Amino acid sequence: MTFTLQTRPGSKRERTRDQLLVSAQSLLMEAGTAALGLRQITTHAGMVHASFYNYYPDVAALIGDLGELLGATHAAAMATPGQDGDDPAARFARITRQTLRIVAAQPDFGRLMFDVGLPSDRLGAELRLRLRMDIAEGVARGQFTVADVDLATSMIAGAITGLALDLHRGTLGFARIDPATALLLTHLGLDQAEAERLAHAAIDFPPPPELPMRWLALPSATQPLAGELS
Repeated sequence: MTFTLQTRPGSKRERTRDQLLVSAQSLLMEAGTAALGLRQITTHAGMVHASFYNYYPDVAALIGDLGELLGATHAAAMATPGQDGDDPAARFARITRQTLRIVAAQPDFGRLMFDVGLPSDRLGAELRLRLRMDIAEGVARGQFTVADVDLATSMIAGAITGLALDLHRGTLGFARIDPATALLLTHLGLDQAEAERLAHAAIDFPPPPELPMRWLALPSATQPLAGELS
């Protein structure tokens, strides 16, 4: 089951750009980057080939936009104001658990992240920014005891990405998500009992994002400015 966002109508330009991105995702899932030529994308989208250049200078730019969309889709899925109160450790635990659950519950999301040649660094950048904010706040509050926030952020972000890959590949099972989250919290210096409590707290996690991804399915605040569409 996936959560279906209400797609906003958007302008003709925004709708066409989403049409190109949806076409590219379909081709990526079918055959990877080898199938991702300009003519293949526009033919699949039912568009005139030359119209592609009204939106992107080349296919690499479209792939870059897909990376941006992947990060924005993850960020929108993680945005649940008020759910964690003002506790950075609770927020860290929820985002880690939810991120890993998305990959475990939505195999195609994992495929886009790891298997089809789509650059996932934008997702990593979004996750890293959120993690750094939570770790820094946790240190300021005395919950975490790391000496170097940037180093801890790199290590934790890498660990979460590795866990996501292992969940996607089936090396780890779904039941390992919460124990892994507790272990990450203790590595940051959180008390063991509190780490276990947060990592196993009963949370009504939303379903994973619906695929294919679309900019118009995301909150308007995540949209690139009009001048950034080309």
